[in-house]
Amino acid sequence: MTSQDDTSQRPILCIGCGLKSSIYINEYMEFPFSEIQAATSNFSKENLLGEGGYGHVYKGQLNDGQLIAAKLHKEASFEGYTEFFTELKVFRFVRHRNIVGLLGYCCEETNNILVYEYICNKSLEWHLFDQSASFLEWNKRHAIAIGIAKGLRFLHEECRAGPIIHLDLHPSNVLLTHDCVPMLGDFGFAKWRGCEDYVKTMIMGEPGYLAPEYLECGIASVKADVFAFGVLLFQLISGRKVLDEHGEQCTHILQWAEPLVETLALNELVDDRIKDTYDAYGLFHLAKAAYLCIRPNPEQRPSMGEVLHLIEVESEHIRDFSRQFISHFTK
Repeated sequence: MTSQDDTSQRPILCIGCGLKSSIYINEYMEFPFSEIQAATSNFSKENLLGEGGYGHVYKGQLNDGQLIAAKLHKEASFEGYTEFFTELKVFRFVRHRNIVGLLGYCCEETNNILVYEYICNKSLEWHLFDQSASFLEWNKRHAIAIGIAKGLRFLHEECRAGPIIHLDLHPSNVLLTHDCVPMLGDFGFAKWRGCEDYVKTMIMGEPGYLAPEYLECGIASVKADVFAFGVLLFQLISGRKVLDEHGEQCTHILQWAEPLVETLALNELVDDRIKDTYDAYGLFHLAKAAYLCIRPNPEQRPSMGEVLHLIEVESEHIRDFSRQFISHFTK
């Protein structure tokens, strides 16, 4: 069973490579296992995109030419089943430019597969830290930060199903197009907030990105995502990994970044690869947003709407006016 929409009418997802989106699909398709098996060349090693605790992700191509990423969950894994059905439920209500699109699923016997649109340019993790990747210029990093913030704002404030907490935000779960448009993926740990301000849940997610109240008490709210976004912002600015290991010592990026912000030594935050090209105005606002996002008290963290307002590019007149006041912070 393949998509019935006219491929010529699909919007362009990535100008860089011409990849087309399937955002017009209104209902998810139930794919037969045989079709996914054929699309991925029987889940060949050559098509393996990545693997996690609950399964593997394979690149594939449907009969109509649509490129896909098929997430195959491991057999006999309760966590895998939970993640599978969580993502399936979440994506019933999620369509956004900065969120990976779900095309459909396969649920035959022990084969639980989620079929996503293929995002063409690897993960933010790869672009920041892989030795073979070209470094991201400052303007691209700023645009990526804005795109991620828009995706999170949609989940928290605009989704018709109510606030959705991602709970697993980190660079490897942010995929990029060749135009460097970021897309949030991997919603296996996601939670609906419902009528309450928070939910209590089992602690899951990537070490280094977990908010204190979640890590210590299992309290998950949209402010846990805000905290993780603050950590990710510091990574975008600095090009540093979340945990810096030297011998037996391990330093969290916040232990390094917070004192620099508090002493206004913002230039020391910047990735050496972009020291000569970064924008002081943009740095000031990204660093300020990151610092506000990682406050220990969740009630003192801004909403993603407030964060987005802070980091979005303003008019050139305001930018020029502001530079004279903040330039000494970054010297």
